[in-house]
Amino acid sequence: MILQFENVSFSYPTTLALNNVSFEVRLGEIVGLIGANGAGKTTTLLHIIRYLHPDSGRIRLNGIDITKIKNENFAVTYIPDTPVFYEELTALEHLHFVKALYPDNKVTLESIIDRLELNDHLDKVPSALSRGTKQKLMVALALLRHYVLLVADEPFTGLDPGQIVVFKQILTDCRREQKAVLLSTHLLDMVEGLCDRYVMLHRGRIIAQGTKQDIIRQYDLNSDSTLEQVYLTLVRRAK
Repeated sequence: MILQFENVSFSYPTTLALNNVSFEVRLGEIVGLIGANGAGKTTTLLHIIRYLHPDSGRIRLNGIDITKIKNENFAVTYIPDTPVFYEELTALEHLHFVKALYPDNKVTLESIIDRLELNDHLDKVPSALSRGTKQKLMVALALLRHYVLLVADEPFTGLDPGQIVVFKQILTDCRREQKAVLLSTHLLDMVEGLCDRYVMLHRGRIIAQGTKQDIIRQYDLNSDSTLEQVYLTLVRRAK
């Protein structure tokens, strides 16, 4: 396995955001971290990228506590839910900047520009880009890093149907290349059939995890249930 999230709890000043959360992500799989807004998904991801630190519990990458890994060896790339850029740099300058930081990444600028259809936007600064194009640029920058784990927070926001197809193929390619993906979303129809396993969060705690069929069997649910129906049923039971 590549990521181990072990008994992690975390509180904001007035809110218990994560309550003894444990799950794993393995190489060569896509794991969906799903839940409603406020369930704790973003807080979980911010711990993985070391922006937040748990009150208790531990997070390991390749068996090593993530607090002990040097930045240059921290093989995690991140697509945030809100794009973040240097406003004075054009899209192309952003791409060149990140590529220069990770020259050993075999992904070429030309291939990623073509795949994400960024050619018409290379000379624009971020404020001149649409929401969907900003999201595509964030995806491109994430793929130019050196990584074995891709962490994405609500990555479908702003993408049109064609762009969603492209992004899903990128995630599938990551799986084929034996990289790991942790994908956070509340859009359950977007990830049904894409993810190998699911981690279902509700009010900061895990209410189920496993393949969809594993969860259906474990909780004695209708075998024809959609992923959304499975999640909503388990949320009702958790109340």
